[in-house]
Amino acid sequence: MAKRLVEKCENYSKAHGSYVEWDTDVNLSPPKSWGKPVPEKDKYLWDYYTSLQYTLYETGHPETVDRTFRPRSHPNKEHVNVVLLSSPVECIGILLEGGKQLPDGFHIVLSPSWLSKVPSEEDTSLSSLLLHKSISFHSNGASFVDEYKPPRRVSYFVDYFTDNVTSGQRNDGIEIESGLDCPMSSSIKLCELVDDKVWTRDVMADVGMSIPETLAIRRMPIRKLSSAKEEMKTIDFKSYVTLDMTTVEKEISAFAKRLQMSQIQKIVVKPSGSKYFGSVGVSFHSTSDIEPIVHAAKELLMEIDEGCSVLVEEFVEPAVPLDAGSNKVPLWLASEGLGFRVRSTVCRDHDDTPVTTLINCAIADKHLPINGDNTVCQSLDSTLLAYNVFDESERRELEMKIRRQSADVLKIIMEREKLLSVEERGAFRGQTDVIGIDIVVTKKAGKLVPVGIEVNSHDCTINTQFYDFMMSLGESTLMRRKEKTSTSPMGNVNNTKDKGYVPSQFPDNRDSRGSEFTGGNGAKFTDKQGGIVASLSSTIQESRYYCGKTMGRSVRPLVRNMISRSQRYMMKGKQVVVIGGGGYSKRNIWPDAQDYGIKVVLVDSDANHLAREQVHRFIHYDFDDHQEDFAHACNIFKLLHTQGIDVDGCLTFWEDCVPLAAFVKEMTGTKGSSHKAALTGKKKSRTQNVLSTCTAAIPHWPRTYLYSSKSVHIKSENDSVLVPKSIQFPAILKLEHGSSAVGVSVVNDEEEIRKKYHQISECLRTESDYPGIGLGHDNTMVAMEYHKGSEHDVDVILYDRKLVGAFISDNGPTRRPYFTETAAVMPSSLPEDKQAQLIVAAYQCCTEIGLSSGTFNVELLMTSTGPKLIEINARMGGFYLRDWIKEIYGVDLMLCSLMISCGVQPYVPKHPADLLFMGIMLIPSAHAHILHDTDFRTQLNEMIEKNEILFTQYSESDEIQSTEYEEPFGNIAVSAETPEEAKTKLLAICEQLGVSLKEYPVKTFLQYF
Repeated sequence: MAKRLVEKCENYSKAHGSYVEWDTDVNLSPPKSWGKPVPEKDKYLWDYYTSLQYTLYETGHPETVDRTFRPRSHPNKEHVNVVLLSSPVECIGILLEGGKQLPDGFHIVLSPSWLSKVPSEEDTSLSSLLLHKSISFHSNGASFVDEYKPPRRVSYFVDYFTDNVTSGQRNDGIEIESGLDCPMSSSIKLCELVDDKVWTRDVMADVGMSIPETLAIRRMPIRKLSSAKEEMKTIDFKSYVTLDMTTVEKEISAFAKRLQMSQIQKIVVKPSGSKYFGSVGVSFHSTSDIEPIVHAAKELLMEIDEGCSVLVEEFVEPAVPLDAGSNKVPLWLASEGLGFRVRSTVCRDHDDTPVTTLINCAIADKHLPINGDNTVCQSLDSTLLAYNVFDESERRELEMKIRRQSADVLKIIMEREKLLSVEERGAFRGQTDVIGIDIVVTKKAGKLVPVGIEVNSHDCTINTQFYDFMMSLGESTLMRRKEKTSTSPMGNVNNTKDKGYVPSQFPDNRDSRGSEFTGGNGAKFTDKQGGIVASLSSTIQESRYYCGKTMGRSVRPLVRNMISRSQRYMMKGKQVVVIGGGGYSKRNIWPDAQDYGIKVVLVDSDANHLAREQVHRFIHYDFDDHQEDFAHACNIFKLLHTQGIDVDGCLTFWEDCVPLAAFVKEMTGTKGSSHKAALTGKKKSRTQNVLSTCTAAIPHWPRTYLYSSKSVHIKSENDSVLVPKSIQFPAILKLEHGSSAVGVSVVNDEEEIRKKYHQISECLRTESDYPGIGLGHDNTMVAMEYHKGSEHDVDVILYDRKLVGAFISDNGPTRRPYFTETAAVMPSSLPEDKQAQLIVAAYQCCTEIGLSSGTFNVELLMTSTGPKLIEINARMGGFYLRDWIKEIYGVDLMLCSLMISCGVQPYVPKHPADLLFMGIMLIPSAHAHILHDTDFRTQLNEMIEKNEILFTQYSESDEIQSTEYEEPFGNIAVSAETPEEAKTKLLAICEQLGVSLKEYPVKTFLQYF
């Protein structure tokens, strides 16, 4: 065994090629600013670099360019820096995919001398890692040798410079990874945990995966198992002195005889531990010949380290080729004596969902160890065809079982890691983000059954990159026959059916807080944010894997995770001023920000605001008169300065405070849009008028004025005469600074405008008449053109005027006469080109009025001639939008908003939606009677607890009252794979709860979905 380990060390990272077609005059020495000598271990540095160039050259990527002559600087700019201390052998696939997803965010470091550690600002007992030099990766596989002055802070670290990964070549990454404050992939201690075959077999058995009959002889064990397993017996020796070879021989003999009685003819003896991989120390024996088995086990026991084990296990007989019957037999049919090994790769995605990505196989002599070093990888489907498994449903069933069980294994590992202390994890923010599972497929009772052999820790992606590179090269060179395409305009973009499955349920690792509220009659019901989060977040969807190009597919979720963890780390400790706490509907923002480690300084007019005790600091200041916003901003800025509050960001989530927050933002010098843009967005007539002047030709978009509508600002009843001169009737009348459709109505002539204006202006005069709908600015109105079409929300994320992300929801018909929202569905069911029109329109409308950085909610109509703007809400979308987007896409708009305010560009993962949501609003005027009903609340609570619905509440229970001008009380939503399925589920629930009424016909509201 020792000889095999030495051979692996000598061959690690050597590039084998007969030519060099790249520039070798490259500066790989320690950064110029240091002047430190090259460490002794860096004698391998040129081997690493040559290996990298060899890979890039043969796979069609450009060679690395040296840019160290001019160190790069990014003053005052937050940047994601995922750093892999490694040779390219382990991680080239991750680096190329990282460069594609986040150019200049992924780096390979070939020497520890390119890094340094400084005391952490978060915790003085920890260190932050600084990056002085790296090979950075960019779009299209471009890479550069770069130096950084000042150095960059590392936001995610992977250490592959360990004995176990490099086969003993170097171990100097241990000192670097020790005591870091940044997120990490598996630490040394976590690698030892996951590489412990006994511990992970315990995990595999717990998720229902078959494991071999095993006798595990553990030397000084340090890990507890969850429970005794029928398939696995353990013998523990707590010290070298107590290692009783007589007991070992006796137990092995009894174990072998038991296997013989079960008609099992072979036994495998192997070591278990993090450095015993690649079939090192593995031997095969006959169950009838006890002496060689005992001898092999004893030898290993004398050689293994403390905490490691020797496994004596049954040889799992691989499935043999089936009878081909009348099927056409492939010439590459597997012959007698061959077996195959399966390797499933599981990545933790950006939202902590375990995703089984690549399942690849290797065929070789079944009587010898099968591993990645002695086989050519191929797909599971091809392998099963080679074994005459021609039934597609049988192949599919096996694949789905492997996917489900593999994801469940990582899920359990994640749950058990949460129970470990920092010392036990070996890193402050260390966690297992990727595993590889070795599986043998056997046949039991006529069915193909996967049997879990072992789990491999984070250096398990080599075989996946082999497969990705191979398939990518084939994809780029083969002239394929044209496939029949879908006739649907959207193709399969919105079709999530038959793309995934739900694994067995485990405790959810995401927050789904719930609390009870009491109505006027004492009845209670639970408003549980994320009511069906538990079932949805554990839904593993193939769409997370089968999307995008082949190259990088197997590590795509892992890369998304690295970026997301980086950004959350970068936001830890940021202090953000939030102007205006808003109402009850914003209540989850405050604990969620706290969970992210963000310090919120809330400024609000209400001295007893519900968030007062939930934020880092609270400042009471009366700003209800928004006509004096500039003066208020000056006073707030003085308060911040007087109280010594350092400001990293400033924003608002409350519509009325958008201009005020923009003024304060400018005074604090933080990121966001200008006050001029905020004022334009807040005033509906100004928004339309500005856009109507944007008539210039744009090479890449339609002219922006096409999205605008004619409008007239009405300051008094007498202004009604101006409307017919500009707008044809019927027209829309609404509050100039209004929100939530309060007071919106259709007017058919000049006289009706006069009457409606008088009616509304008399009822809605000041902020106290109806808080939160813009009356603090004024109660003037605007008349606009009336367009027929479907209504849609587009929530956009902008950073430095660039579109980072966009999410579309379709709305049902509004409830007349006041255009109250009734129903919605997300993702959109519109044809692909119509969705593109909406996204482009939302982007153009925002940027043309000056909104450059932030999250914005844009309401649009899709008419027969294209999109028409309704209005822009220059802040994060309200109601259910944040919750739905978070559950469907894994993107938290609140976190994105806070990040942008702090100058951190948010990352939006790109993968198809796994599911859709469809919801119906509860309106006080229609539903007050059931909202106060005890039976209704009991049923609602039961549905929430059973994860049948997602219920989002917008006002407190004691505020349920019917008024002429109203806002929705809440939203009941269901999840499904198709709109038809969602509609059926939602209609049934609405009938059961009594939500569908003659005056509130839910079926009508859902008819266009």
